[in-house]
Amino acid sequence: MNNPHKNARTTPHIRALIVDRAIRQQQSIMDIAHTFGISRRTVYKLLARYREAGEAGLESASSRPHAPPRQMPKQ
Repeated sequence: MNNPHKNARTTPHIRALIVDRAIRQQQSIMDIAHTFGISRRTVYKLLARYREAGEAGLESASSRPHAPPRQMPKQ
């Protein structure tokens, strides 16, 4: 999915910049969050996604649930 919703604060490119600043440039998480207008928690989540899946972890993912809510069990 390469089309972020209209109110998204970050795109895959911006997420890569955030990770670069945190890992390579070793900027503080607080400074990065302030610069990009996001929470420190979001920065930590992006770093965890990067560590787990590399560049692919920074791509936009669907927010659609894996299963419909309150779905009746299959019989």
